Amino acid sequence: DQTTLIEMDPGSRNTFDVGYFKQVVKRRGLFESDAALLKSSTTRSIVAQHLQSNEKFFTEFAKSMEKMGRINVKIGTEGEIRKHCAFIN
Repeated sequence: DQTTLIEMDPGSRNTFDVGYFKQVVKRRGLFESDAALLKSSTTRSIVAQHLQSNEKFFTEFAKSMEKMGRINVKIGTEGEIRKHCAFIN
């Protein structure tokens, strides 16, 4: 059903904030990857840090966006769209 919309962080969908992490710690994430953030002590600690400090979250987000900007995206025939990300077509 591609007509049903589900918010990833209800109550905070129109605001860029840590609302997503609040849902994750309440175990209200939508995806297995959301729940996985709490399984590792390392990622659980990162989630906790983001909830303690909005400034930390925004700083880390900015760094990650800069890092993603340095990725050389393959275009045209250089790249491929994978049907399953773990396997080359």
